[in-house]
Amino acid sequence: MVDKNVNENYIDDDEIDIREVFDVLRRYKWSILFFALIFMAGSVVFVYFKPNIYQSSATLKIPTSEKPASMLSGNEDLLSMALASTTIGTKEDEFALIKSRFLAEKALENLDINTRYFVIKHYKKIELYKKSPIVVSVEWMDKSLYGRPIKMIPVDKEHFRIIIHPSIKEKILKTFGINLTDQAMEPIDLDRTYRYGEKITTPWFALNVQKIFEPYDLPYLFTYTPNSKMYDFIQSNIQTQSLSKMGSVISVAFLDNVPLRAKEIVDSILKAYNEEKIRLKTESANKTLQFIDRQLEAIHRTLQKSASKLEEYKATHVVMNVGSKAEVATTQMSDLETKLYEVNTQLSILSNLYNYIKNNKNLDGIDISAAQLVGPAITDLITKLQEAVTLRKSLLVDYTEMHPDVIKVTEQIQQLRQMLLATLKSTINGLKTRKQELEKELNRYKETLKSLPKEEQRLVQLTRDFMVNEKIYSYLLQKRAETAIIEASKVSDVQVLDPAIVPDKPVKPKRLLIVLVGLILGFIVGIALAFLRNFLDNTIKSAEDVEKLTNLPIYGVIPRFNPKKKEKPAAYYEAFRVIRTNLEFLADTGRSKLVTITSSVPKEGKTTVTTELGRIIAKSEKRTILLDLDMRRSKLHKYMQIPNKMGVSTLLAGKHGLDEAIQHIKEDNLDVITSGPTPPNPSELLMSEAFKRLITELLRRYDYVLLDSPPIGLVSDAMIAMRMSDLNLIVVRADYSKKEFFKNINKFVTEHELKAGVILNGVSTSMRSGAYGYGYGYDYGRNYNTNYYD
Repeated sequence: MVDKNVNENYIDDDEIDIREVFDVLRRYKWSILFFALIFMAGSVVFVYFKPNIYQSSATLKIPTSEKPASMLSGNEDLLSMALASTTIGTKEDEFALIKSRFLAEKALENLDINTRYFVIKHYKKIELYKKSPIVVSVEWMDKSLYGRPIKMIPVDKEHFRIIIHPSIKEKILKTFGINLTDQAMEPIDLDRTYRYGEKITTPWFALNVQKIFEPYDLPYLFTYTPNSKMYDFIQSNIQTQSLSKMGSVISVAFLDNVPLRAKEIVDSILKAYNEEKIRLKTESANKTLQFIDRQLEAIHRTLQKSASKLEEYKATHVVMNVGSKAEVATTQMSDLETKLYEVNTQLSILSNLYNYIKNNKNLDGIDISAAQLVGPAITDLITKLQEAVTLRKSLLVDYTEMHPDVIKVTEQIQQLRQMLLATLKSTINGLKTRKQELEKELNRYKETLKSLPKEEQRLVQLTRDFMVNEKIYSYLLQKRAETAIIEASKVSDVQVLDPAIVPDKPVKPKRLLIVLVGLILGFIVGIALAFLRNFLDNTIKSAEDVEKLTNLPIYGVIPRFNPKKKEKPAAYYEAFRVIRTNLEFLADTGRSKLVTITSSVPKEGKTTVTTELGRIIAKSEKRTILLDLDMRRSKLHKYMQIPNKMGVSTLLAGKHGLDEAIQHIKEDNLDVITSGPTPPNPSELLMSEAFKRLITELLRRYDYVLLDSPPIGLVSDAMIAMRMSDLNLIVVRADYSKKEFFKNINKFVTEHELKAGVILNGVSTSMRSGAYGYGYGYDYGRNYNTNYYD
C-alpha cells in the first residue's frame, strides 16, 4: 500500500533556506557576473563622458539688525526689539536675493559668457573658455539657434566649414508638417566653407569668425545665447549656504565645468549684490538731501526776510535795548519755536506716511527721504519694508505668488507694515503730546512779554523770528551734512571674508564612487534577476525539490554527462549501481522482480534509464529482460540497435510466439522484447489476458523484468502492468520536469494504490544535491552539460 500522506507533500515554510539561496546564486553566477560587468562598463563610459565640475566659493558676512537690548533705550529699545523679531529668516531672504533672476541679470552686465567654445577630442566635448583659437562675433542670430551647437571644421589656414544639420526632432516634425518657429521656415541645413575674417550672412545668422592662433585639426563647436538670456545658467548653478546656525556668515558658491568662469561668476554676483546694497543706501540718502535742500531753500528765504524786517525796524524806530528779562524770554521762545518747528515737521512727515501706508496696498511709493528726519528706528523699519518689497519683486520674476518663498516674503511685508503703522501711530501720539507742552510753554512766555511797550514788543517779535529761522536753518544744515556724509561713503554693509579663487580640483563627478556604485548595482540587478528567474522557473532542480513536492522515496539521482565524449563518466554508472542496490531491498515476494519504469511526460529519460538499468542489473549475473510497452513512441530498439519487426504488439496479437519475440543481445543475461509495429489498439492489448500470461511467463524465466511504460501523464496503457509490478519507478528530469507534474504523480499513485518511487535524471553536478545515504544521491565531482532523453 502506498503512503497515505503522499498528497500532503507541499511544505509551507516561510523561513529562508540559506542553502537554496546559495544554490540559486551558484546556478546563475555567470549571469550575475555578466550584469555586474555590464553595469560597471556603463558607469565607466558615463564617467568618461561626464565633464568635471568645479566649485568656486566666497565667504561673506551679511548685515543683521539684531542688537542687544542693553545698547538701546526708551522707545528705540522697544522698536528695536520688535525689529529683531522680524529678522528671523533674514539669511533665507538674502539667499533668495542672491539666487534671484534680478541679481543674475545684474551680474551678467559684468560678464561676457554669451559665446561658448568646445572641441571634440577622443569623443569628448571639452569647453575652451578664453582658450579658443577662434573667436565668433555674432551680429544677430535666429532664436531657434540660441544654445544650439554649431560645428566648425578647419579646412586650411584661411578657410573653415560651418555645418548645421536638422535635428532628429526637426526631421520628425517636418515629416508631419509642423514648424518649430512662427515663421514658415525649413529646418536649417547648412554645410559651407568660409574665409576667416569675412562677414558671414545667412537667413539664420550674421557673424564673423576671427582666428587667434592656428587651430588643431579637430572639430570645433560654438553656441551662442545672448548675455541677457544666460540668467538660467547662473540661477541653476548658484548655491548658498549658512556657515553658522545663528550667525550671519554665509557661503556663495558656483558650480561650473570651467574653474576660471566659476570664479568670475562668483565675483560678479558678489559685486552685483554689493552694488544693490549700496544703491539702496545712496538712493535713500540722495532723496533725503533733495528734501533737505528744498527745506533749506525755503528757510533761507524766510531768514532773509526776517533779517531785513529787523534791520528796517531798527532803522526807522528809536527803541532802547530790551531788558534782560525780555531778552531771556526772547531766547527761550526762539528755542521753543525751533523745537515746535521740528515737532510739526515730524508730525507732518509721519502723518503723511501713516495715511499713505494705511490707504495703499502698493508700498512701492514710500518715500524714505523725509523719514530720515524722524529718527533711525523708523527709518530702519521703512528700509526693511522697502527691501522686502524689492525682494518680492525679484522673486515674482521667476515664481508665481503661490510659491513658498513669495508667500513667506509677503507675510513678512504684512508684518512689517502692521508694525510700522503701530509704531507711527504711537510716535505721532507722542509728538502731539510734545507739541501741546511746547505750545503751553510758549504761551507762558508770550504772556510775559505783553507787559512791554508796543515798540519793544514788535522788536522782540522780529528778533525772535530771526533767531528761530536762524536756528532752523542751522538745524537743517546739520542734517544735510550728516546725510551728505552717508551718501559720500557709499560703503556696503556686506563684508567679504574669503574671496573666490580658481579651484584646482573638481568636486564632481566622484568617478571611483560611480564605478563602484555601478558594479554594486549590477550585482544587485543580477541577483534580483537570478531570483526572479528562479521564481519563474518552475522546473525541478535537485533532490531537495523532489522531497518538498512528494513523499515518494528517491531511488536514485543520475547526473548529466556530455554525449560528445565517447565514454560516460564513472559517476554516471555508479548512479545506476545505487538504483540496482536499492532494488535488491525490495520486499521478497518469493518470485522474480517486476519493475515498471515510466515518467509523467515524454522526454524525461525513462527509456534511457530502462536501458542502462537493465545492463547494470545483467552485469550482476541476474537474468534480465526489457519490454518496450510504449508502442506509440517506441525507442528501446533504437537504443539497443536491434530490429523492431516483431515484439509486444505482434506477440499479444498472437502473430508470433514468445521465443520468436525475445531478442538476445551481446550483453550476457540481458534480453529484449521490442514494442513491435504500432498497433491500432495498444491499450486493449495491454489490458488483455494474453499480457498477464506474458508477464507470468517472463517472471518464471527471468530474475528481473523491466517494463518501459508509456508516460502516466498522457495515457494509462500499462495500468495493469503497474498494478502487477513490485515497484514503479517514475523518472523526472532536472531542469525540464515541472513541479506541477508531481500533483499528477501524487494523485495517480494515491488513486491506484501503487508502490512507487522516483528517479531524478539529468542533475547538474554543480548542484549540491547532497548525499542521500543508501542510494538516495551521489555527490559528483565533475560537471556534464547534457544527457540523452526520450
